[in-house]
Amino acid sequence: MKKYFFLLPILFFFGCSTQELSVIKHTYEKTAEFSIINTAEETGLMEIKIFGIGRADAVLITTQNHTVLIDTGENRHGRTIAHYMHGQNITSLDYLIITHFDSDHVGGAHEIIRFIGVENVIVPNYSRESRHVERFLAAKLAVGLESYVLKEEIRFTLDGAEFIVNPSALEYLHFPLDEDSDGDDFSIVVSVTHGENSFLFTGDAVESRLSEILAHEELSARHDFLKVPRHGRYNRHSVELIHAISPRYAVITGFHPDKLGCFAPERPADERVIAELESIGAEIFFTMTESVRIICDGHTMSVSF
Repeated sequence: MKKYFFLLPILFFFGCSTQELSVIKHTYEKTAEFSIINTAEETGLMEIKIFGIGRADAVLITTQNHTVLIDTGENRHGRTIAHYMHGQNITSLDYLIITHFDSDHVGGAHEIIRFIGVENVIVPNYSRESRHVERFLAAKLAVGLESYVLKEEIRFTLDGAEFIVNPSALEYLHFPLDEDSDGDDFSIVVSVTHGENSFLFTGDAVESRLSEILAHEELSARHDFLKVPRHGRYNRHSVELIHAISPRYAVITGFHPDKLGCFAPERPADERVIAELESIGAEIFFTMTESVRIICDGHTMSVSF
């Protein structure tokens, strides 16, 4: 019988001042100069932590000397993530990558910027008016930090771990405050190769974005690990991706439809996605009760709580 793992969020609530909400419009399109960090150290241990924050995304990747954070969960999760990093003696991020501007991906970014030093911020090539984006922009402005708007693929190596950071091919769009739309198909996708192990983080990629991934020779190649797109929502391209990369391990940042207990989320993971992962023998983890921890040395990898 297939074994499942579940992760439950810890909730912290705090707000931001109304003054922060007015300091944003003129800075939105400013683009920082981007410095690619490449280190020649041999491949050592790499740790990946997928935070157990329910139906939200935050992934911390730590090599011997460098740290990358992909997404920051909701507003209530930002300080929790920052406290964890401080507890691990992490006081600076080489890269903060915001895959897209939905609240469950960028919501905690202002707290990360407030409590953790950030060298580079990478964001997708679109804009969105919302409270959580305004907090993010105000926090950057307060510390003089600008974003690198990703329009072309970039690559860098940190302690032997090779990163591909891939943008959507869609043309720039702006989503007004009252527009009921999202930027899922603008999601930045990150592939990490660490020796013989490989990892794919897909944000909330849906139809057109998944088509781009499938057409990309390296992103659609076999990976040992998959952060399942869009919290385990189903579409035909997500199924194609699962079979193309054939992961040994998969994390769904969401809820299993049959294991909700006292939870009643609007959109649990789709049973068809779970069935496809099971069909290829993937071990599936859900972000309901605690975080997933991956340790790899370039040859072997372990996945545990």
